[in-house]
Order: sequence, then structure tokens, then C-alpha cells
Amino acid sequence: MIKKSIYPKTKRLGSLKDIVITEKLDGSNLAFFKKDGIVYIATRNNILNTKEDLIENKNILYKGMQGWLDENLSKLEENLFEGAVVCGEWIGMGKLKYPHLDKRFYMFAKANLEEDMTLKNINYTHEFFKYCFINQEIPDFIGVVPTVTSIDYLPSIESMDKLYEEYTSKESRDVEGFVICNNNNILKYVRMKNGKIEPHFS
Repeated sequence: MIKKSIYPKTKRLGSLKDIVITEKLDGSNLAFFKKDGIVYIATRNNILNTKEDLIENKNILYKGMQGWLDENLSKLEENLFEGAVVCGEWIGMGKLKYPHLDKRFYMFAKANLEEDMTLKNINYTHEFFKYCFINQEIPDFIGVVPTVTSIDYLPSIESMDKLYEEYTSKESRDVEGFVICNNNNILKYVRMKNGKIEPHFS
């Protein structure tokens, strides 16, 4: 007989006051982490060692990133905790433009690194993002995705449609969609595809 539970426990519904909605930026997924004292860059399909891989692989960096790294890499090396992962969006390459945002990289999560370079302990709570950094401050060259609102109910698509109309009217610009975070679980609500507004579909 093997004493083992094979089916995981079902998570309990958390407090609804913790539901936070952030803007989904039209960018490219990007992460930074430090391993053995070296900063790595993780794009959607590649992980680059900044001490070895950038010389021959600059062509796979996102647009504008080389200059950004030239200016900020040493600060990341000094201030990023070993094993901490900064996850976010690199903006400026998508269909939507963000003239009101003054950064190229916007953080949406923090995490820790496994030995095989996968992520664990992914956390979407903005207040915890600073703990990736030794001085417990987010550097001035890294932004945080904009918070839209907090709610105390489970949103329906109809309520998200209404919020989308209100938010885009207030911002007077195109918005790709939202990310809904409840107790560190996230869902996305998307309204723009390839620069065109479409109904959200589940």
C-alpha cells in the first residue's frame, strides 16, 4: 500500500475585497533574474546570459533593449537579489502606443527561480515587487503595470465590458484589456486584437 494523496486540495475562494484589476499592456513578455551573480534576460522563447550570450545574439533582443541594457544592466547586477525574478512587459513594439508612460519595461509579477530556470512562487501583488531588490525599492527605470480599480465582487463579462468603456473613455486612448487578480490567481480580459476592438471571448 502506498500512503499518498494523488488529487490536490481544491483552493478555497478568498476574500473578494482583494480583487485588483490592472491594465493589460500591449507588450512583449520579458523577465530578468540573477543566477550565480549574473543577470539573465528571458524573452518569450530564449534565455540570454548577459555576460556571454549578448555579443552573438543581440539580434534577438527586443527593439530598443540594447540601449536600455547599456544604461541599466550594471544597476540590475548590483541591486537584484540572487534567485529573484522580475516579470513584466516590454512596450513599444505592439500596435498600441503609450505616450503617457515613460518607461520601456513594466513589471506585473515577481517570482523565484528553480534550479532548472523555471519559476516558482509567482506573485502578482504590487506591494511585494520591491522585495526582488536589495534596497527594497523598484528602480526608477522599471515601471509597474497601471492599476485600474479594486472590486469586491466576482466580475462578469458584462461588468468588465462596462468597466472597459468607462476606463477607455477616461483615458481617451486605446486599451488592450485588463488582468484580474484575486488572491494571486489571474485571468485576462482582452478587447483589442491587432489594433482592432473585438468582443471579449472566454
